[in-house]
Amino acid sequence: MVLACIYIAMLMSNQRLQDYYDPASLIIVIGGSLGSAAVGSGFGLMFKMPILYLQAILPFPTRQELVVVDMKRMADKARSGGLPALTSEIPTAPNEFVRRGIKLLVAGTDSEVVRTIMEAELSSAETRHGVNTGFLDALAGYFPTFGMLGTVLGIVQAMGNLDDMAALGSALALALLTTLYGVFGANVFILPVSAKLKTKNTTEALVKGMYIDGMLAIQAGSTADTIDKVMKSYVDEKMRAKIEGGKVGKKKTDKHIEYTTYMNPQDQERAMALMAEVKKHTEAKEIGIEDVKLMLAELINEADDKTLCKDFSNEYMKYKPVKKLPKGSKMKGKKRKKGAAGGKKRRLADD
Repeated sequence: MVLACIYIAMLMSNQRLQDYYDPASLIIVIGGSLGSAAVGSGFGLMFKMPILYLQAILPFPTRQELVVVDMKRMADKARSGGLPALTSEIPTAPNEFVRRGIKLLVAGTDSEVVRTIMEAELSSAETRHGVNTGFLDALAGYFPTFGMLGTVLGIVQAMGNLDDMAALGSALALALLTTLYGVFGANVFILPVSAKLKTKNTTEALVKGMYIDGMLAIQAGSTADTIDKVMKSYVDEKMRAKIEGGKVGKKKTDKHIEYTTYMNPQDQERAMALMAEVKKHTEAKEIGIEDVKLMLAELINEADDKTLCKDFSNEYMKYKPVKKLPKGSKMKGKKRKKGAAGGKKRRLADD
C-alpha cells in the first residue's frame, strides 16, 4: 500500500521513478545501519539475515493440538509396554528436541535430570532467538537514525550553495530521501520480521513446555486421560473442542486414523493391519462391503477397548475408498460364519 501511494503521488506530480533513487542516500542508510548493528551484535548475524527472513515466512512446524495427540498416544504406549515401548516414537518425533527427550525417558534417566536438561535446552534456544531478534531491533533503530544523518548532511550541503537557488529545491529533495529510506526500511523490512520471529519464539517455547510436562508425566506413570487433561490446559477452548471432536486431522475422511492414535499398541497394530489388508484386496478388486464388515467385526471382538474400536469401525466405513467397494462379498477362499456367532459379528459391524 505504501508503494502504491508513492506511485500515485508520482503520477500526480509528474515525477519519475529515478527521482526517488539516490545511491549516496542508500549507502548511508543501508551501509551505516548494517555496519553499526554488526559491530554491536556480531558480523555473523548480518550474514544470517536471509535465514531469519525464511524462518519468519515459513509456518511453525509443530501445532499445539498435535502435541496433545502425540502425548496421549505416547502415554498409552508407556502404560502398556513400559518406557522402552517409546523407542518406536523416536523416528517419527517432530524435531530433535522431542527425540532427545524420548531417548532420556527410554534410557531410564531420573526425572529431575530430564527436567534440568530439557529446560536448559529450552532456555538456550530462547537466548539464541533473543539475540536474533535483538539484532533486528537494533537494525530497525539504526535505519531512521542514519536516514536523519543523511538528511542533515544533505541540508548542510544545500545551505552551502545558496547562491544557486534553482538547485536548492532538488538538493533538499535528495537530502530528505535518506529519511524516507530509513523510515521505510525499518517499518517495512525489519520491524515486521522481528515481531513475527518473537511471536514464533513464544509459540515454540509453549510447545516445548508442553512436551516437557507431557514427557515428565509419562515418566511418572500418569494415565493417558490425565495427560490429556494437562495438555489441553495449554490450548484455548475452540482448539480443545476441535481436539475432542476428533477434527485434528486435515481431512474429514481421515478421522478413523485419529481414532487409532488413541488405541493401545495392540489394538493399534490390529487396526493398521486391517487397513493394510483392505487396501491390498481393494487394489486387487477382490473385496466387497460385507467382507470389510466381517473383518471389522473380528477386530472388535479381539480388541481390548471395544468401544474405541467400534468408533473406529464406524468411521472407517465412511472412508471414501471403502464406500466405493461393491456390495456383498467377493473374497475368495473365505467362507462366512453362519449362525449365532456370525450374526453377532454382523450386528457389531453394523453398530
